[in-house]
Amino acid sequence: MKIAIVDDQMSDLLSAESHLLKYVRETHPGILGRLRIETFSSGEEFLESFEPGKFALILLDIYMGSMTGLETAEAIRLQDEKVPIMFLTTSAEHILEGYRVFAAGYFIKPLASNAAEFARSFEHVLPELLAQEKDISIPVAGENVDIPFRNIVYVDINDQHTLRLHLAESEVNTLLPYANCSEILLQDNRFLECHHRIILNMDYVSLMDKDEFILKDGSKIPISQRRKRDAKVSYMSYLAHR
Repeated sequence: MKIAIVDDQMSDLLSAESHLLKYVRETHPGILGRLRIETFSSGEEFLESFEPGKFALILLDIYMGSMTGLETAEAIRLQDEKVPIMFLTTSAEHILEGYRVFAAGYFIKPLASNAAEFARSFEHVLPELLAQEKDISIPVAGENVDIPFRNIVYVDINDQHTLRLHLAESEVNTLLPYANCSEILLQDNRFLECHHRIILNMDYVSLMDKDEFILKDGSKIPISQRRKRDAKVSYMSYLAHR
C-alpha cells in the first residue's frame, strides 16, 4: 500500500508521516510491512511521479507555493477519479472547495494538536483502502506476480486459450486457469462475469447499455443474453453501494 504526502513545509511533512506511522503501528500493525510512504515538497514534483493506480491515498497540503493543493487535486482528478485525497490545512476556509475534487477528508494542522481527529479520519477511510489493496497472484514467465484488484479492468481468454488480464496500463497473459481466477475475483463485489469467460471490474464502467458495458476509455464489453438480468441487478447494486 503506497501513500503519498505532499507538503512544502518539511516540518509539517515529517509530522504527517510520523502521525500516520504511529496510527498504523497502534491500530493496524499487520499492514506495516506493506505500507510505503512517499513524500513530495510540491504539487509539481508529485504530479511528475503520479500515475493512476500508483497510490492508495494522497495527503495534500492546501497552502503550497506556485501550485496549491486544490490545483494539484484537480490535476489528479483528470487522470484518476477514484484515488482518495485528504487535505492538510491550517484553516477550514477551503473545505467546501474540496468537494469539487471529492475530498475524502481534512486534517487541521498542527497535527499534534488534532491527533484524535486525525485517527478518526483514518479509521473512516482505512477499511476502503484495505479492500482496494486486495490482489491476485498469477504465474507469469515462471514467476508469481501480484496484481492489485484495482488495476484489473477486465479478464478474458486470448487466442491461445489462456487467461489474459487487461490492466489499466498494460495486458498480462498467464497460465492460471480461468476457474481459479474467477473464484478469487468474484468474491469481490467490484467484479462481474458479464459474458462467458469475461470478468469485468465495474470500477471502470461508464454506463451499461442494452447488450454491453461502455468503459470510461470508450471500450465495449459484451453482455451475454443469459447473463443480462443478473448483470443489471449486480451493476445497480454496485452503483447503490459504491
